[in-house]
Order: sequence, then structure tokens, then C-alpha cells
Amino acid sequence: APLIPGRDGKSMLFRLNLVVLGFVFLAPAGVRAEALADALENMIEAYGGEENVRKLDSMIQEWDLLALTRNRQGADKRSIRLPDQLKVELAYPEKLETRVLDGDAAYAIFNDREPAAASDMQRSAMQLQLMRFYTPLTLRDRIDSLSLSDGDGHLKLTLREDGLQADYVVDTETWRVVKVVGTLAINGTKMQFVTEYSEFAKVDGALIHHRENKFVGGMNTAVLRLRRAETGVAFDDDEFEPRKNRVKPVIARVERAAAL
Repeated sequence: APLIPGRDGKSMLFRLNLVVLGFVFLAPAGVRAEALADALENMIEAYGGEENVRKLDSMIQEWDLLALTRNRQGADKRSIRLPDQLKVELAYPEKLETRVLDGDAAYAIFNDREPAAASDMQRSAMQLQLMRFYTPLTLRDRIDSLSLSDGDGHLKLTLREDGLQADYVVDTETWRVVKVVGTLAINGTKMQFVTEYSEFAKVDGALIHHRENKFVGGMNTAVLRLRRAETGVAFDDDEFEPRKNRVKPVIARVERAAAL
């Protein structure tokens, strides 16, 4: 397993092997806590180091989107300011939808309608999506709410927050998050939202995945490819205030799913 330069190699390798071999539950609590801390440090290093990872706290992503259920092309723009602000602008040829999360406040704006307060379920879905954007540094800040397990050659970091659960599946060869599984309860039934990450590349020194494959309830619903990413963004003070949708954006056409 990759080690962090400058750390105690023997003790760290022993702790990580405890995890990989499935003995983390049998180890003393102190060893489990150190294994989790070491895993997070490995992830921070893999994503470009602490200085670069901090750039991901404030970011804009623009994605080309193919919705597989109806074979529709669209665009997905995300404005992210961690730890508690998110704006997602979804555009299809026939509709616009904007979702805004600003701390405890959440709004949904459809087409040219006025912003409306999000329902409890919509707000939970937005919070879960924001959790998916947590960086290794964000997770380190929440280490007391994290647990660690293993399986299928991967580590799984589980975060429980405000009644929601996000599982970050980490490849221990690269220390990249390759999948996030979000779980929320809808009418008493647990629903899972799975996003697979691939095609990693650095943007301004920070590692970012450039392809997403989405599943809801086991059904493959969408494929996305990153068109543009900007890190370390200085957002205006009113960026995350709800407002009517403005101009309908141009949507890149995609010939087929393979093009993504």
C-alpha cells in the first residue's frame, strides 16, 4: 500500500494491513482511529496535497450529461462552496431546474417560476449531493463522525450526518474515491444513490474525476463527462441566494452514450 512520506512506515503498514485484511473490527479502538487518520492522509496526498485540495472547497464544475432513462442530452453546472453551500443548474432542451442549498435553507427553481422552498425530501437529496463533494480535508474535519470498513479490495469510509449516510469507496492502490453511495429514507424506505468516478486528472494541482456514472435503485440513470472545472473560486456574496432562472444555456449535443 502507498505510504505517506515521512511517517513511520512499519507501524503505518501494519495498521493499513489490519484494515485490508479485514481485522479492523478486532483491533483496539486506538488502532482503528489511527488507521482511519492514516487513510485520510494518504487520500489528501493522492489528491494533490493539502494546499491543492483546499482549492476544491470553492469550485465550479460544468458537465455534459446524458440521461439514459429518456436518452436526453443536457448540461449540469455545479457551484460548490464547502462545507454548506451548493447550487446545481440542470438544463435540458425542454426544461431548466436549479437547486440551491445554503446551510439549512434549500430552494428549487423550475423553468421561469419563482424560487420555492424545497420539500424535506428535496432538501435531504441536496444535502446528500453536497456530501458527495466533500474532499478528503472535509472528511478529516469530520473524522469523529466517520467509520472505516473494508471489502472487495477497497476501503469504505462511512459518514453519517443529519440522518443521511454517505459511503466513500476508496481504491487503496491509488487512494482515490472511486464510488460514493448515498442513502436516504423516502417514505420509510431506504433509497441508494450511487455515483461511480473515473478518468482522473489534475486541475490546477488538485485531482478531479472527469467522468461520472450514476445509478438510482440499481438502475443506471446517467453518464456525465466534465467539460470545465475551476477551483479556488471567489464567489459573489449572493451566489447562493435563490433567484429565477435567467437565460437558457446552450447544451452540447451528444451522439450516443459512448461519446461520453
